[in-house]
Amino acid sequence: MQAYTQTQIELFTLLIFFFFIFFFKVKKFLKKFKNKSLLKRNKTLKKLKRLSWDDFELLVMELFVKKGWKVSGNEKKGADGGVDIWMQKKSFTKKNISAIVQCKRYDDALVTIKVIREMFGLMHEYDVNEVYVVTTSRFTKECYHFIEDKKITLIDGRALEKLIMKYS
Repeated sequence: MQAYTQTQIELFTLLIFFFFIFFFKVKKFLKKFKNKSLLKRNKTLKKLKRLSWDDFELLVMELFVKKGWKVSGNEKKGADGGVDIWMQKKSFTKKNISAIVQCKRYDDALVTIKVIREMFGLMHEYDVNEVYVVTTSRFTKECYHFIEDKKITLIDGRALEKLIMKYS
């Protein structure tokens, strides 16, 4: 068994101390990078389509917060009953405006009228004032005809890009 000198022990202790400082500095740096705004990191449609479904929902939540909404995500994991985000906003004309959001991160598939009708039904079921459907793709023509006289807003991929540029 080898005996270590006092100097070797002190140097080893100093080395361990600096290792921990380095480790925590790197961890802090990575955390800072990770917490950087999803809106600032994902400004193009190509990047938006690469996000996981839950990161896409977080990005949409961040966007609506920037637009002045108080948002909360759906607490359930998995099937959410069609509602991904719940929102409220104070208004001058009403006490509160409430809204629900459905997020559809699609590569190329179109969002169909079925989704819009489901959200219209949920609007009445949950007694909210507005509905937003946000996608990285596009909506079918029937969707636009269906919402003409309703408080439903459709945000397709191109419109989403513009909103992100405006609010990031």
